Amino acid sequence: MYIWTSFYFGKMAKIDRMAANVDRTKITPIRNKKDITIHPNSPYRRVKQVDVLIKHLETICKQHFLNEKILLVDSYMIGEQILRQFTQQNNHALNLKIKTIKDLALDSTSTQQNQLLSDALGAHFVFTLLTELKHNLNYFHELEITPTLSKSMYQTINQLRIAGYKSSTLSSEPFVSPKKGDDLKLILEAYEQLLHKHKLVDEADLYRHALGKYDSQNQIFILQSNLKLAYEQVKFLETALPPTYFYLPMETVRGIAIPESTPFSKVVFGDETLLSYLFDVENSPTTAPTLSLFSATTEEMELKEVIYRIKERGIRFDEAAIFYTSSAQYVTAMYHIAERLQVPVTFGEGVPIGFTRPGKMVAGILAWMKDYYSVPALLKLLQENVLDLGDDAPSKRTWATLLRGSDIGWGKERYLTQIKAKLIDSSLTENRIRDYEWILKWFTITFKHMQTVDNNESIIYRDLLKTITYFLQKHYKVSSAFDQVAKDALLERIEDLLPYANESVANAYQKFEEDFLSIRIGHSRPKPGFLHFSSYKNGFYLNREHLFVVGMDNKRFPGKAGEDPLLLDTEREKLGRFLPLEKERLKNDLFSMLQLFASTAKNDITISFCRFDINENRTISPSYLFLQCYRIQTGDFSADFKTLQENVQVVDRNHPLENVDWWYEKITNSQTIQLDERLLADFSNITRGLHAEKMRQEPTFTVYEGKIESDTTGFDPRKNPEITISAGKLEKIAKCPYAYFLENVLRVKVIEDITYDPTKWLDAKTRGTLLHEIFEKFYQEMKGRHEKPSYSKHVDLLTKIASERLNEVKKMVPPPNRRTERLESEEIIESCETFLKIEEENSEHGEPLYFEYSFGEDAPAVIELPSGTVHVRGIIDRVDKLPDGSYHIIDYKTGSSWGYHTKEFFKGGRQLQHLLYTLAIEAHMGLEDGSVKMSSYLFPTRKGAGKRFVREQEDSTRTNGKDILDKLLSIVEHGHFTMTDDENECTFCEFKKICRRSTYDKDGLKQKQQDETAEGLKSFKGVRAYD
Repeated sequence: MYIWTSFYFGKMAKIDRMAANVDRTKITPIRNKKDITIHPNSPYRRVKQVDVLIKHLETICKQHFLNEKILLVDSYMIGEQILRQFTQQNNHALNLKIKTIKDLALDSTSTQQNQLLSDALGAHFVFTLLTELKHNLNYFHELEITPTLSKSMYQTINQLRIAGYKSSTLSSEPFVSPKKGDDLKLILEAYEQLLHKHKLVDEADLYRHALGKYDSQNQIFILQSNLKLAYEQVKFLETALPPTYFYLPMETVRGIAIPESTPFSKVVFGDETLLSYLFDVENSPTTAPTLSLFSATTEEMELKEVIYRIKERGIRFDEAAIFYTSSAQYVTAMYHIAERLQVPVTFGEGVPIGFTRPGKMVAGILAWMKDYYSVPALLKLLQENVLDLGDDAPSKRTWATLLRGSDIGWGKERYLTQIKAKLIDSSLTENRIRDYEWILKWFTITFKHMQTVDNNESIIYRDLLKTITYFLQKHYKVSSAFDQVAKDALLERIEDLLPYANESVANAYQKFEEDFLSIRIGHSRPKPGFLHFSSYKNGFYLNREHLFVVGMDNKRFPGKAGEDPLLLDTEREKLGRFLPLEKERLKNDLFSMLQLFASTAKNDITISFCRFDINENRTISPSYLFLQCYRIQTGDFSADFKTLQENVQVVDRNHPLENVDWWYEKITNSQTIQLDERLLADFSNITRGLHAEKMRQEPTFTVYEGKIESDTTGFDPRKNPEITISAGKLEKIAKCPYAYFLENVLRVKVIEDITYDPTKWLDAKTRGTLLHEIFEKFYQEMKGRHEKPSYSKHVDLLTKIASERLNEVKKMVPPPNRRTERLESEEIIESCETFLKIEEENSEHGEPLYFEYSFGEDAPAVIELPSGTVHVRGIIDRVDKLPDGSYHIIDYKTGSSWGYHTKEFFKGGRQLQHLLYTLAIEAHMGLEDGSVKMSSYLFPTRKGAGKRFVREQEDSTRTNGKDILDKLLSIVEHGHFTMTDDENECTFCEFKKICRRSTYDKDGLKQKQQDETAEGLKSFKGVRAYD
């Protein structure tokens, strides 16, 4: 490959002397050399950089026409950008080649590319050796060995080695603690042994092996200014370069120290431009009218504004480039905008592999395994539509229905056993049988290729890599060239690590994410017809007429200086040898940005920043450089940040780039009447939504708050004998009539997936059912023995019953791990013991008559209310007969006793079970009114602390209770299912995601609930009046 450039003549000195003499902060620019063109007539004249460089290049090509010319650059992309500018001027780049320093070293030795240690494998080696050495370390021994730490430690080792240090030459003296130095020496030694063992070479060894072997005879070297070099690279270049070589000039930057870090990293200045004075604005002789500035509320709005300006000005995509200061938010936002708008974009630094379909599939498989193969995790993966199951596979909807209906929960074995159990069901249709068989076969085959977890929850890393390989090769169908690149990148890295991945890894999933999901793909040079998107650090040599720099806020640029805890700046300064300092990084980044502006001053430049951080929910200020840009643009050198706030445009476009922008502006605009009725006629959902939103603003109670305007007879249990009411439903009406409306009128069903939680085994419902069953079986034993509960006599019996039931539950709901199983089992046993102690104390007050007394399935209890009769169903945990012949109802509560008080019998209608069961059992057993004297809530668990709340069923209690029941049924009768008046009821509501109560203004909702025309609302208020 060939290249063009300009040059600067220089001579080399011995490397150790030069390294010692370099002062990082006191280097002045080279001026007035005969080979750097200065324009004395007007240093601010807009002379294209390309013209200056071409003149030098033409001179070199004429003088060295047949010689091989080497352009030495940091990266091929920089070289290609320079070459493109040169050839666009109709010049022939004859015998000019792009080379990096690594290329020169590889040309000098017999080392092959496949012998070079990759960064991924290097980090893997360090993870392995840190795990092995942990107990031998004296300084780093308390650190948890994580993939992230290993990657950082690898970078530290790499920096030390390329700075010329080995385990045999590294002294402990420069470090803050001798123990730290000793640890690093030990880690270095183990790292060197691994390289030797596997016959691999890292970059430091590559340059050492190449030292003095490169033959530069008859070659002309042209060096990029400000080359990024390390100590071993500098030593190699000292022997590789000929006595005479040339530098490429850069536009002058004033007012800041020049970051010449090594003798070969010279910054050679050429012309001054309009923007050379950004940090010396007071001495700028003119303003910079080519600059434009704006701000936006979000990163997406900022990028959309850029694209809109490109569109508005009629700029071709390949005439523009966007540079960002931070890739995190901007690459994500730009990628998705480009996808939606179909904008052709090249990404200079690539995009995260997680954006691609193969990346999403691998992330989904990993999430499934991390979640112990839970059904929700698998269904989420299926919904991504990235898993190729074959043409004959059941539909995704069928998968969801069958898996949810099989009570699998999590665990590989559960999939097989539960699906096999389903196949025994004789009521299945042929289609269902076929679907179950297909899915069973798929799991049987797939699980053979998936790794197992040992008793310490560790995984052989090689097995995990093979699992991912299996899915990529068997269950991913490439649909685009971009996806093929992603798939190949994953498989290539797996192939790189697989021979060295034989160890058992405790945090294997986290390590895989660090090793693979951090891959970036799609790195691209600028292409014709494409908008280029890259870091500002890659923009010096890009020749595009329109440049946009986004992310110029004070958070992102220049950012904050920090310390590398593994190798502090004080330690780096003592070690010397061009080790980069963290405190210099911000200065270097600032110089790079200023160099970009100076180099592209001839172009139209737009600078912007985002004003608001969505994640932290706070405003962001512009960077100091943004203020400098404003000063040099306007000539107001005394401007401050308040001036910026008053004068820099905040974009709020009404001009849409995509459909969602248009609809958002129209729907959120208060002048929605602007929407044409003929247009809305084709969008009935939007029409209904706009009408609903309007009605929600009305002061009256409407259908959008739970009002039914049609006949409600079918929902009223007093008028429809087919409906049986329960205590739970009545209490739900009292808590929130709207929630009752969603569940029992609209029949909205909440999907209850069994989710994996390593700290939780049994949910509240399962746990409550389990304890009820244990208590019932225990009392049946007591009744059969004709004995009363005694802790000393019966604790072993109760513990045995509990253990047996726990084992049965374990088969239906697998515990996530042994620790959680043990803790929850102990809590169940403890609750049983608490229960037994309470029963022993109260056994003298009554004789247990019934356990789990049920009514309603076959023969409901018929209760007479002032407004009519209702059919009731339910199960009473226990019915005792007292010595005076009356009855005592006991209901076991297995949760907390919060919300229950001695004097609050009804709690605004939220606690009705004691009354309803009193009336129900009297009616169902044919007892006289008043036969049930007491109804109790008993909390025999750790959370409930054995508390008991007794409700005496006196006449006043019954009268008040029946009035509450009537009023609740009046709500149903009138179809006035208002939202709760207590926002605390929403905290654990299962309908939170679809209920809009939180969107209402508090005063507005209160006004609606005071609608005097709504009888049901009056009834609801009446219920709330009862404590």
